[in-house]
Amino acid sequence: MKKMILLVSMLAGVMTFSGCVDDKESASVTAVREAKAAQLSALAALSNAQAANQQALADTENALREAKVAYETAKAAYQQALADKANSEAQAAAAIAQRQMAAAQNKIQRLANELEEMAIQHKIAMLDLQTQYETALKNADDDSQALLGGLYTAYQTAATKLLDAQQNIARQKIDLAKLQAGLVDSEEAKQLMINKENRKIASAEQTIAEWKAKLEVFEAQKAPEEAKAELVTEKAALSQLAQDKAKALEAADKAGEEMNDARSDIYDQKYRGLAMDVTGCKYGNFIDEEGNPTGEAFSDFIYLLGYEENALGKPVEATVNTYWFMTTDDKGNTTYTAVMNRMIQKTVTKTETTAPGVESTNTYEAYPTYYYQLNAEGVKAYIAAIKAKVEKNEGKALEDAQKALAAKQKVVADLEKAEIKDEVAIEEAKSMLPDLQTNVNTAQAALDKANAQVAAIQAAFDTMAAEAANWTATVEAYNAASEAYCDAQFVCEKAEDAYGLQNAKVCALEAVVRGNVIVDGVNMTFDQAIESAERQIANAINTISAAKQEIANIEIAEADQLKALAIERLEAEIAIAEAEIPALEKIVADTKAALDAATAAQAE
Repeated sequence: MKKMILLVSMLAGVMTFSGCVDDKESASVTAVREAKAAQLSALAALSNAQAANQQALADTENALREAKVAYETAKAAYQQALADKANSEAQAAAAIAQRQMAAAQNKIQRLANELEEMAIQHKIAMLDLQTQYETALKNADDDSQALLGGLYTAYQTAATKLLDAQQNIARQKIDLAKLQAGLVDSEEAKQLMINKENRKIASAEQTIAEWKAKLEVFEAQKAPEEAKAELVTEKAALSQLAQDKAKALEAADKAGEEMNDARSDIYDQKYRGLAMDVTGCKYGNFIDEEGNPTGEAFSDFIYLLGYEENALGKPVEATVNTYWFMTTDDKGNTTYTAVMNRMIQKTVTKTETTAPGVESTNTYEAYPTYYYQLNAEGVKAYIAAIKAKVEKNEGKALEDAQKALAAKQKVVADLEKAEIKDEVAIEEAKSMLPDLQTNVNTAQAALDKANAQVAAIQAAFDTMAAEAANWTATVEAYNAASEAYCDAQFVCEKAEDAYGLQNAKVCALEAVVRGNVIVDGVNMTFDQAIESAERQIANAINTISAAKQEIANIEIAEADQLKALAIERLEAEIAIAEAEIPALEKIVADTKAALDAATAAQAE
C-alpha cells in the first residue's frame, strides 16, 4: 500500500511540475487508504479505552486505600475516646470519630457501586469498539479479514481477560475493606465466601460449554470453504446476540444509575440529616438562631453511641444495631437505653440459572426497614435524661443564686428592722445585692439557654417522627432499585453467556478458515488446539470440584471464625491474582504486537 501511495504521489508531483494534472487519487485507492485508517483508528480507540479503564481502576484503588486509612484512624480515635465515658469531651470525641467511621464506610460502599458501574460501561464500550473494527475490515479482502479479524479477537480477548482480572482484584479489595470496616457481619461473611465459590462454579461451567463448542468445530474437520459458508450464518446469529447483550448492558447501566440516584435520595432526606445531627456532635455545642453550632460546649448533652466495642463490654439492652445512651444513678447503677436503630446495610443474595445447568449468584445491598428507626420510649427517656442534667446543673445553679440573693435581701431587711440601725452594715449588705442579682440573671440565662438547646433536640426528634413515612418510602425505593439492578445483572449474564457460547463457535470457525488457532497469543495446530481445549475443560472440572469442597468447608466453619476466615482467604486470593497479572500483561503485549505487525504489513 505504501508503494502504491508513493507511486501516485510521484506521478502527481511530475504532473504538477509540467503544469497539467489531475492530482486526485483513484476511488479504489481512497477506499483502501480509508479502510486502513479506520482499522488503525479502531485499534487506537481500543488501546485508549483499556488505558482509561486501567487508570480508573488505579484511581479506585487509591480512593479505597484512603477510605481504609480514614476508617482505621477514626476507629482508633473512637476506641481511645471510649476509655473515659464519664468525660464529656471524650464522649464528644467518640461521637465525632463514629461519624468519621460511618463516612469511611459509606465511601467504601460507594466505591463498590462505582466499580460495578465502571465494569458495565467498559463492556458497552468494548462492544462498540468491536463493531467499529469489524466495520473497518469490511473493505479488506477475504484473507485480510480472516487474518486481522483473528488477531484482533486474540488481542481483545487477552485485553478483556487482563481487565477482568484487574477488576476482580479491585472487587476483592473492596470486599476485604468492607469486612475490615465492619460492613459485613459473620453470616454475611459466610455468604460472601459461598457466593465467591458459586461464581467460580458458574464461570467454570461457562468455560466448559465454550470449549466444548470449539471442540465440536475442531473435531468436525470441515473444509475451509464449508466453514466459511457456515460462518456467515453463525456470525449473523452472533451479531443478533451482540445486540441483545448491548441492550442488556444498557439496561443494567440505567438500573445502576437509578440505584445510585435512589441512594442519593436517602442522603438528601431531612430525616437522615437530623439522625446524623442527634447521633453526632452538633448538639454537643450550643446552636445559634440558624441552627449552626456556635463552638461553645453544651456540657449537659448526652452522646449516643452505636457500636458494641466499649470498655464495659456489650450491654444487654444495647446491641450493635442500635444507637444508645447510658446513665448512672447515685448508687452506681448503670442503665442502657436504645434511642434508635443505627445505619446497617445488608447484603442480600439471589441465585438464578443464567445458562443451562449454570447457577449464578448475585447480591444487592439493602437497608432493613428499621434503618434509623426511632424508639419512641427511648427518645422520651433520652430527652428526660438531658433535662435532668440541666436541672441538676443549670437549674441547681439558678436555685443557689436565688437563695443567695434571698438570704442577703433578708439580711438587709433584718438590719433595717433593728431598733438600733447599723448603717454601715446595712450599706455593706446592700452593696452585695447587685452582684447577687447579676448571678441570678446569669444563672437564669444559662438555664434558658440550656432549655432552648433541649427544645432544639426535642424538635429534631419530633421532625424525624413527622418525616418517618417519607424516610421509610425512600429507603424502600432504594431497596427496590438495588434489587432491580441485581436482576438486570442476571439478564446481562444470560446475554453474555449466550454471546460467549456463540462467539466460541464463531472463533473456532474463523480458525478453520484461517488454517490455524490462536490461544493466549500462541499459534497452534488443530491437534494442539484440541489438546489445549481438553486441558481447559479438565481444569474447569477441577475448579468446580474444588469450589464445591470449599463451600462444604465454609458451611461447617464456626460462626466466630467466619470473618477472620473470609479476610484470610481474600488476602490470599488477592496475592495470587496480583501475581498472575504480569503474565496476562505479556499476553496482551504479544497479541497487540502481532496485530500491529499484521496491520502494518497489510498497509505495504
